[in-house]
Amino acid sequence: MPTLLRLISFLRPYRTAVAMSAFFGAGLMVCTLSLPYITRLVIDDVIRGGQRNQLAPLLIVGLVIICVRFVFNLNRRIWAGRISLGVEYDLRDAVFGHIQRLSFAFFDEMPVGQLMSRATNDLQVVRFFLGYGLVFLFMNTLQLILITIVLFWINPGLAGLALLVGPALLAVAIRYSRRSGPVRLDVQQKAGEVAQAAEESVVGIRVIKAFGREDYRTGQFAAVSFKAFRRNIDAARLESFYAPLLSFLPILGLGVVLAYGGTLVIRHDLTLGEFVQFYLYLALLMGPFQIIGNIVGNGQRAVAGGRRIFEIMDAVPDVQEPDHPRKLPDGPGEIRFEDVHFAYKGGRDVLRGIDLTIPAGTTIALIGMTGAGKSTLTELIPRYYEVTRGCVRVDGTDVREVLLNDLRREIGVVSQEPFLFSATIRENIAYGRPDSTDDEVRAAAEQARADAFIDALPNGYDTVVGERGFTLSGGQRQRLAIARAIITDPRILILDEATASVDASTEREIQAALRAVMNGRTTIIIAHRLSTIRLADELIVLDHGVIVARGRHADLYSRSPLYREIHDSGLARPDLVLGDV
Repeated sequence: MPTLLRLISFLRPYRTAVAMSAFFGAGLMVCTLSLPYITRLVIDDVIRGGQRNQLAPLLIVGLVIICVRFVFNLNRRIWAGRISLGVEYDLRDAVFGHIQRLSFAFFDEMPVGQLMSRATNDLQVVRFFLGYGLVFLFMNTLQLILITIVLFWINPGLAGLALLVGPALLAVAIRYSRRSGPVRLDVQQKAGEVAQAAEESVVGIRVIKAFGREDYRTGQFAAVSFKAFRRNIDAARLESFYAPLLSFLPILGLGVVLAYGGTLVIRHDLTLGEFVQFYLYLALLMGPFQIIGNIVGNGQRAVAGGRRIFEIMDAVPDVQEPDHPRKLPDGPGEIRFEDVHFAYKGGRDVLRGIDLTIPAGTTIALIGMTGAGKSTLTELIPRYYEVTRGCVRVDGTDVREVLLNDLRREIGVVSQEPFLFSATIRENIAYGRPDSTDDEVRAAAEQARADAFIDALPNGYDTVVGERGFTLSGGQRQRLAIARAIITDPRILILDEATASVDASTEREIQAALRAVMNGRTTIIIAHRLSTIRLADELIVLDHGVIVARGRHADLYSRSPLYREIHDSGLARPDLVLGDV
């Protein structure tokens, strides 16, 4: 019930539309209920009473009622459609907006396929129920009440006998609701798992084909899909039992009416017209009873979908905006880590007691084995994650006191696997500064040594890259990512294996560009290739989240066993010499 009420709250902006839909729905019911009365008059007054002159007026009235009913039905559907589509738009906008505000930690745990399923499949179920299901519920409830009143007005005894199945229907509906609820929720979850498996298969298709694992992946997907199929069978089995049962019980009432009502007509305690009218009303009453199962099923699906949607909307970002934000002061980009500890959710400390000052305008390289905490350390500067203890300062200001957008505009990040959007090259480069001029975009591309290959493309800067930029080579994507970071003119630059995907020739070109870009800008390099590390003024060696050594190459090589091991193991391209570092 709390989930249902919360879903209904999304109808608040559409109060007028809901009222209009209810009005036209009520009018539709009144028109429908008036037709059996016209039928009674035709039988009792015209056919049996001999008042032939009343036939034409009654037919005209019936035709008018049918036409008015059509108008009410048409408008009811139009208003219900507006509600349904409006709720869908609002919900999707709210879900997507909240997803954008969530922290990195949330996406570490939530698969993309599950997010897509909740933002599409679950949302469709919810919007259909809110837009149409509730209107149907209102109409059928109104129909039940009105017809029940009319039945007791025609013949109280016969009505009471016909409605004896009501309590049984209510008990069956409640039982169906309780049994189907958990199954419906699991069906929605399994649908999300299918979407997740499909998304992974499409995104990873190059890896799948590279290793010839198409059949294996198809088998994996089939297994996940079969679990969803089995759960849907469970839901269908419940519905196949309870829906016919909910339809069968009212038919018993019809049988009683035929037997007892026919006796009343024979005894002249009920006219033939009244009996036909009663029977038609009872037949109309069967409609709401028969769709109780569908309404309950749709409601259960909507509640299940709503729970999954609200799991996202109720997720609280680990990284919160400050209550009283400070403006990040102008500065050259000094970074200071003060007794910084960090642990991922539910895990051990990844960083422990980091005390590190990076003077403004200097370049440092982070060295360490895989899992030493290098990338994690850099991710604390733009507050992708929140420190567990201690603080990170940029130009003397705690990063937790600054608005996230203000902070991140001052930090340029180039990752090992750059992501490009399905847009033009110009739009990808200017992503951080959409108002950049063409000259600024071209200048950034030139600095990143990307202008030559861009000009060689058929449409130059207006060339649309494919999804994730896979129409470009790894080196080309990397250079576009560097240009995207450069154009924002950040005071701090973070290069996480920024030249790992380029060949030696391209690497030399990018390094030449980076030397100019890094001049006067605080830069942190994460790399194992010594050719990249040579750009650094100082090397920082990390081991299991602790700084174990810092200095220049010659000094570290002589006094740091770990650095010497990393260097000699070949992780850092031993073909290059760092004698001048």
